[in-house]
Amino acid sequence: MHILCQLGLFGLFSLFFGTSSGCTRSADNSTYFGPEARQLAAQFPTPEAAKESLLVRARTAAVRLHTDATAEELPHLRQELEISVRALGTIENAAEFPWADWIEESRFTLPELAEQQLLAATHLLPAEESLALCTSCDFREMPAKIRIVAHQTFWQLEPNFAYARGRILLFRESTRARDLLRPMYVEKVLLPCNHPLVEELLLDIATEDSMSPRARNLAVRALGDRKSKDAPPILESLWDTEATNFLVRKEALLVILKLDPERGHHILLDKMPSREIEPGTWQFMKILRQQEGLPVPE
Repeated sequence: MHILCQLGLFGLFSLFFGTSSGCTRSADNSTYFGPEARQLAAQFPTPEAAKESLLVRARTAAVRLHTDATAEELPHLRQELEISVRALGTIENAAEFPWADWIEESRFTLPELAEQQLLAATHLLPAEESLALCTSCDFREMPAKIRIVAHQTFWQLEPNFAYARGRILLFRESTRARDLLRPMYVEKVLLPCNHPLVEELLLDIATEDSMSPRARNLAVRALGDRKSKDAPPILESLWDTEATNFLVRKEALLVILKLDPERGHHILLDKMPSREIEPGTWQFMKILRQQEGLPVPE
């Protein structure tokens, strides 16, 4: 009953949060649901028949994805699942469907189905209800893909709230073995978003020693792509202090050279390690000196 109980939060959002513009979100739901979904729903004689049949189609595709689908069948089944759930969203009064119940039922056994159900619900429900539903899905035991949808919605609808929830997920929750959630969060939530608060999170991710190495690399690279003015001195500090992750150090120096060549040249000229102690770093910096037209050590 985790989701259903937390939907009591709905009233709180209308009091404390507006619907301020965050990251890109289509204002026209027809773009999300699309003509193919509408045509599929229109094939049934009544809305009730469409609802029952589309629920079966979506669940059948999700079960196959979760059990015995071959590699060749995966793309078709994913498309079948997606279009079936989107078609559900085009039925008359679809916003009144028990989306929270459906997500509660499928979240652990068929997470691909719950992911598509949450996506459809966030495009149908008013902003405050979408935020409440997504908050009810944002807890550590929830499958990663569903949480990613929830956090994408937070950033789209209420960036300040998204920032607070993102910090909890990224820095306060204990990680699981083979942590995939944090790299997914950077790649699928933060990288497509241009809100100023995103850069703050990227800087913190890049410099957090305990963070997933892939998440850190993605964050450092994103700071370069965004031409962050704050990044070069922070990344120089990372270069100076990072002791365990050579790939993060390399990425940091490349971004410094991109954003602040003078600072990067200073690092290459004045912070060259001993060839005997750090041969990999020495060779990397020698190559960069060549590329930058700086004196090359023998």
